[in-house]
Amino acid sequence: MTPANSENRDTTDLMVHDMIGRLFEEPEPMHRTDLADGAIAQGMAVTRRRGFTVAGATLSVLVVVGGAVAMAGGGPRTGGGDWSLGPDPTANIAPQAYEDTGPTYADRQREIVEQLPSVFRPLLPAGVTVSPNQTQAAGGSSMLTGDYVPGIVLRSGGDDYPLRFDNTDAAGYASAFARASSPSIAVAGGTIRVAVVQGGTESPQHGFSAWYEFTPTDSKQAFHFYLYGSGSTTPISPTAFQHMVESPAFAKLRQLLDPSVPASADAVRQRYATEAKINAEAQKALPPGFRLKLNPGAPGGLELVGPGGVNTFEWFSLLGKDQQISCPAQSLCFAPYSGDGLGSTVGPDSKARLGVYGGWTGKSADSSVVIHVFGKSELGTSVDPTQMGKPTETGPQGPGLTPQQAMAIVKAPNVATVIADVQKLAALY
Repeated sequence: MTPANSENRDTTDLMVHDMIGRLFEEPEPMHRTDLADGAIAQGMAVTRRRGFTVAGATLSVLVVVGGAVAMAGGGPRTGGGDWSLGPDPTANIAPQAYEDTGPTYADRQREIVEQLPSVFRPLLPAGVTVSPNQTQAAGGSSMLTGDYVPGIVLRSGGDDYPLRFDNTDAAGYASAFARASSPSIAVAGGTIRVAVVQGGTESPQHGFSAWYEFTPTDSKQAFHFYLYGSGSTTPISPTAFQHMVESPAFAKLRQLLDPSVPASADAVRQRYATEAKINAEAQKALPPGFRLKLNPGAPGGLELVGPGGVNTFEWFSLLGKDQQISCPAQSLCFAPYSGDGLGSTVGPDSKARLGVYGGWTGKSADSSVVIHVFGKSELGTSVDPTQMGKPTETGPQGPGLTPQQAMAIVKAPNVATVIADVQKLAALY
């Protein structure tokens, strides 16, 4: 990377830390050894440097690993009042309101994620396999472009190597090739370059990152991927990469990852079927007049569909006394995510809001629910991580949730189980 790009990435890194610091009572934890092994922790380091939000490692995960969610920033307790939803004449929203009838960006990415291991597996050198322990640390979304970067996990010699197929950062690849003094090598159909970088900004101490590029002669679009791991040796040597790009099976991989190829009709049908399963569970906890759908611009993400439109949406439950929100018992807390404070308790005023709600599911401080409801997908580091993605939603933006509606979710029977089941159905892996 050029010095300017390095400065921008460091600035982005600080912005992310500052953003998380606003929501936590203490700074963002830099080490998450309880989350995963060294490979995933290494992936998180790469993620921060390269401007990605890791799929599945959005604010919900950061909240969990960071301890208590600081949502109660003072103000009067307003747990009383009438929390009933009351009559809702708009509850009969059309089952397919604001649905995308044609293939979406996210449809295509789900299709890629599903097919990628089987397409890539025949291209690997002997002794290298696609790990059966797929992790969400292998893929992510660019904060700068909204593009999803699909990934897999390779296994070689008992070690895991997360690998990303990334065409969003040409400057990063150019910097790696310059640092490693990697020459272009002529191969059938084009040229290749490989760079193995020890330590540095793209991997932690005693680790490495390996960068691969194939520039075909039949188009201007270069083909990129990179991987990282502990030690110093990449499981895909330059010779192995040359054999890969010269294999007849390589064309199938390029076709799968071609951004100009739309999702198939089968992918759209699968989306409808998945959404039907999601809402069979979600209706047990959502207030009347709402349902969920898969976000068309953020693969693996959800949207809340209501009478007024569509909002990006994420919910999660926290179980156990050690990692809980700091909202007072029997109250609902709200944070607008404006950067001007950590939020406070909110009463049943029937005013729809965009932001973060949190509350206890019962009287004891060992089970709570946090709900993120924001506008449509956006780009950039200044937006809530759950809102990042390509801005492809065509439906109108909804107003969010009222305190009564949020409280209805928090207090729904077996809400933790509902949330877990929905998350499993929506996940890419």
